[in-house]
Amino acid sequence: MIYNISMKIEHLLENEQAAALFDQMFPGMRKMAETNPQARQLSVEQLVHYSRLPGGGELLPRLDDALNALNTPENAVSPGEAKLIEYFRALDAADKAKAPAPETHRQDAIYPGQPWLDTRGERIQAHGGAVFYEDGVYYWYGENKEHTDGKCGIWTWGLKVYSSTDLCNWTDLGFLIPPVLEDPNSPLFPTKYVDRPHILKCEKTGKYVCWIKISGPEAAFTIWQADRLLGPYEMKEAHYCPGGYKAGDFDLIADSSDKKGYLYFDADHTMILCMELTDDYLHAEKEIARSYPGLHPPFTREAPALFEADGKKYMLTSGMTGYVPNQSDSAQAQSWDSAFTSLGDPHIDDDSRASFNSQISKIFRIEGTDRFVAMADRWLPEYHVDARVADLFTRVIAGSYDSEHYKATEEERREMYAANKLKTARTQIADYVWLPIEFIDGKPRLRWQDKWK
Repeated sequence: MIYNISMKIEHLLENEQAAALFDQMFPGMRKMAETNPQARQLSVEQLVHYSRLPGGGELLPRLDDALNALNTPENAVSPGEAKLIEYFRALDAADKAKAPAPETHRQDAIYPGQPWLDTRGERIQAHGGAVFYEDGVYYWYGENKEHTDGKCGIWTWGLKVYSSTDLCNWTDLGFLIPPVLEDPNSPLFPTKYVDRPHILKCEKTGKYVCWIKISGPEAAFTIWQADRLLGPYEMKEAHYCPGGYKAGDFDLIADSSDKKGYLYFDADHTMILCMELTDDYLHAEKEIARSYPGLHPPFTREAPALFEADGKKYMLTSGMTGYVPNQSDSAQAQSWDSAFTSLGDPHIDDDSRASFNSQISKIFRIEGTDRFVAMADRWLPEYHVDARVADLFTRVIAGSYDSEHYKATEEERREMYAANKLKTARTQIADYVWLPIEFIDGKPRLRWQDKWK
């Protein structure tokens, strides 16, 4: 446990000294938080900010200093974390005791939106993922959600990796980066909100660099490095915020000519910011360009996915509605150091108005061709989004920022809050929507296909 104003209220309340400090500086707020499940999930800083308490901003630095004084060896692991560690150990032991199934499953094509099984017949667990091609083999890596049932508190059980030579059949290679079960402060502890890993190979160092987003109050990146694509990986940064911005969804890309690396990320939920990576790809120090500035949720862009075709740069992004999908946008730029210009929704005949009920995580080139594939997750396969639901989410969320132009009834608000199960979603059964990209009138487009090769 790390004590500061970025910690969750529910974690602060586990320690009597921390709770007493909170009571001393913000009397009465603890009682309110204890009876409100949503408030307990906020950070101390967020709760004070949202409460609009007079003078709260001035008190927060004092509380932060006082909480930091509690970071002693005795407080390193809270009682709640000790129970989680015991539970995770048992779960890990049970996993390792399972006999691997024989590799008998084969399929002849890609089936978007259907459960995708590996060669052993198990669900592929590589969500928010990406594909890396090396030496004739495709490697698909991403978040392992096999234990994320929406009840046990596990967000990601490490990162897994699969291999394939035909993009249809994938062999489980185990963990790319395993979960860290003994250290609650590690970004890879299973309750931490890590997602969307992206890897670049740095030609100058020969190293493989993996950036992973940490969602929630921390809103940062953790950065890992390895000598081989399949690891082992060593953590180089635990909580890194480029330029001091809070980090949202992101993508990494290297220029095809000079191999200069770039980070594109949702910065403070206010824009897609491009920053130039250092020569070793381990940090981002120079701000390059801003795209989609001045928007508010759900129109703020996240989940950027970048690629280059015929010398032009393209970016596909999602709006911001949690796990409930929304309408994507495509954009184009002439170079990586210029802002992107919107080209509109790339999805053709999408009656759902929600990107075929999915969110894109990465775009990769089929090796030796000029064809590209958009990888997407269908996070909530049991919850169907249609045009009515998409419109409802837009109006409810946008109404919080612009009530004059976006209206919603109280019943519609209740429907949205009941559906947006970000922290309780059973993503262990999330599906994938992979579709080939077409170019129509110079614009990247996605057409639904039930089956394709």
